[in-house]
Amino acid sequence: MKEKNFRTLLYSFVLSSVAVAMYQGVYKNYLLDHLSFSPTQYGWVDGMKELPGLFAVGIVLIASRFTPKAVWICSLIVIAAGLVLYAVSDNMLFIIIFTLIYSTGTHLRGIQGDYLVTDFSTERDRSYKFGLIASYNAVASLLGMGLVWGISTVSSFETIFIISSIFASVSTIAGLKIVQAKSYSSPTVKLVFKRAYTSYYLLTILSATREMFFITFGTLLLVETFNTSVQLMALLMAAHSICAVITRPLVGKAIQRWGEGRALAVNYILVTFVFVGYALFDYVYLIYFLFIIDDVLVGFDDIGISSFVGRLVPRDELSATLAMGSTIAHVVAVCIPILGAVVWTMFGSIIIFLIGAIVTIIAALFSFKLTNFKPI
Repeated sequence: MKEKNFRTLLYSFVLSSVAVAMYQGVYKNYLLDHLSFSPTQYGWVDGMKELPGLFAVGIVLIASRFTPKAVWICSLIVIAAGLVLYAVSDNMLFIIIFTLIYSTGTHLRGIQGDYLVTDFSTERDRSYKFGLIASYNAVASLLGMGLVWGISTVSSFETIFIISSIFASVSTIAGLKIVQAKSYSSPTVKLVFKRAYTSYYLLTILSATREMFFITFGTLLLVETFNTSVQLMALLMAAHSICAVITRPLVGKAIQRWGEGRALAVNYILVTFVFVGYALFDYVYLIYFLFIIDDVLVGFDDIGISSFVGRLVPRDELSATLAMGSTIAHVVAVCIPILGAVVWTMFGSIIIFLIGAIVTIIAALFSFKLTNFKPI
């Protein structure tokens, strides 16, 4: 039964991942080009997109009152509804509301998906199944970007949102075929702050800040300053997915060889040069290259910090510590786009990326201090 449920979940995951990838490939151009949002408006929407993650613990506690299958299906329905509503929205207030709806669905999907994969696996094959999900999701992302590129050449933004909603709806149908066990244990999530884990919290803050500079302002630079079309954005994001498939295993090996502290320090030094390039260069193809490299380097943050906290924190406190880290990261993710967009509007893009470079220099110095770290 576990294997059959896992295959069903895999199909549902892939279909919904196509929908999510299509949204990610089009919504920034939709806001900046189609709706003519200002950088400040764009920053507000990008910040609000992360707000449900700030309340992830509360969402999980509410969801724990229902069966995991019901919560999974609910998350997909919410995603589908958010995508349809995006297709009919035409002002900032509606966009923020519909973004919150959609983002609540994706955050709930991510949390509940991890729980279901764990539930439908054993200790022996759990890592393999998580890896399989990740591989299929990468392929789904490529398919989603391909659909954005193809549809955008012949139709409208609204059509893309509607088709992505169809994928999310079909994933719901696949989810209905999951056979829920009569008894199950609800996930328990709590927040715990300990001074002993301060290094992890600081890394989380620095990493989240660095990542939001890439996600929000790297894209804003391409679309707002260099007028990058939705078709080209889809190709660049497809290149991200391809590079992730190729480089993530290499990043993991580099971190294993160098240690988390040294690997993260090298990563942040390289990102500093990327941010300086964003600030100073105006050759568009070089900016495209930096944009792709920027995303490749995010892998060091994701893998390196996950590895670090796994050695720092005892297993029985890991879930609570990760929940606290996620909450901290989402506080940053909400604030940075909003505040940064105001700075962008007042002073331009150069100062934004120079601030980003200062953040990554601090992150590099802090990471280098961890090179002699030994687990407690």
